[in-house]
Amino acid sequence: MEGRHPWIANDNEKNIAEILNAIGIKDPLELFSDIPKSITLKKKLAVGRGRPLSSFEIEKEFDGIINDLKDFELNKIFAGGPIAPHYTHPVVDAIISRGEILTAYTPYQPEISQGLLQMLYEYQSAMAILYDVDIVNAGMYDGATALAEASLMAVRVKKIKKVMVPSTLFHEYKDVMKTYFMGPEVSLIEYETDNDTGEATPENISLIKSERPAAVIIDYPANTGEVRRTTPEIIQETHAAGSLAIVFSDPIALGVLTPPGKFEADIVVGEGQSLGLPMYGGGMTLGILGIRNERELIRNLPGRLIGETVDVDGRRGYMMILQSREQHIRREKATSNITTGVSLNSIAALVSLAIKGSNGIRKEGIAIFENTKRLMKALSNAGALIQRPRAVHFKNISFSIPSAENSMTLLENIVKDRKLVPYSIREEGLMSCATEVHKSEDISELENALKEAMNG
Repeated sequence: MEGRHPWIANDNEKNIAEILNAIGIKDPLELFSDIPKSITLKKKLAVGRGRPLSSFEIEKEFDGIINDLKDFELNKIFAGGPIAPHYTHPVVDAIISRGEILTAYTPYQPEISQGLLQMLYEYQSAMAILYDVDIVNAGMYDGATALAEASLMAVRVKKIKKVMVPSTLFHEYKDVMKTYFMGPEVSLIEYETDNDTGEATPENISLIKSERPAAVIIDYPANTGEVRRTTPEIIQETHAAGSLAIVFSDPIALGVLTPPGKFEADIVVGEGQSLGLPMYGGGMTLGILGIRNERELIRNLPGRLIGETVDVDGRRGYMMILQSREQHIRREKATSNITTGVSLNSIAALVSLAIKGSNGIRKEGIAIFENTKRLMKALSNAGALIQRPRAVHFKNISFSIPSAENSMTLLENIVKDRKLVPYSIREEGLMSCATEVHKSEDISELENALKEAMNG
């Protein structure tokens, strides 16, 4: 058809007029009346190449984009935040690329899904050991949704519409929680920690006692990097106030840190991207959610739970023993509306853990700790002001650069000149990270790049 858009077949005046007439409106913008006019685009998007592309041309187009991205080697990326550069073992990719795993859907029929069910059961078991809790579900979307679901679970159990979060929690996580809390009208209360050490203060404890929320969230290590030694104390005071303790932990840190279950956390949450999941454009993500073995928590656990059983002949088998999603039960009784699992990412994390083993994950955690020390020294040498400088940090470090008028310009110059990403610009401040992929010389290069850019 003449005038047809190469990608959007109905984008011509005649077709649009017929469609609008059929549905009884005159202006297509009426379809988007709920979007504020101040942010509505007033012109057509300039997309495509003005004509349909052949398969070969599309491949060349994407090859060009990918080649540009390849300029950034993993060990040259120091941008901190929820997603960080971690090594993905080739075996992980090989296993999750197998057709029976890659194309698997929700295992409604256990008799034909035993392989997938066993892998998810093993994932749950591995995570339960890592976090030292009794029960872990089969996976949530990401750390943010897992944290929001854990909070709503606490609200249902305690019947109190208040949840306390540390100010250091990633702003993306807080934004997701606020969205989840809009319907049930749950209040999100932030508490601060010591500006030098990142530890709990008497004021924090006093706030917990006075607010008596459904749950108190502790990030351990903090999303901004500090390892809170007062985590057991906060959990103890949380329980004394009659609240549930939700501990958010990076799983890769638990190779060297005491797992939150040892501190008697009621609910544990994490983001599994650090377990060998690629960064991509925002990550292959995995929400980890576990609980202690308490009846009321089990009854309110969101997502799916895989259990071990025996068949009529006494042979071991696996099946979904908890299915409290809205697909399975009445919507008003459901504990979660997350209907698409992240089984593939759960299996990838399981394979990654199996490859590392307990010694491997400990060595990786130690390497990250050592690199984080080097990173803190490098940032300080370059003139950065470290937030909570007296704290022991793991992976992420928040800081500011007093001499730089425009941190974005500084960032762009380093990226362009060095093919190195020194930090991310976040609401929490500038943030860099160090992981197992970085070497001493990489961190030295970062230090030199910052010094050169700031003094040049």
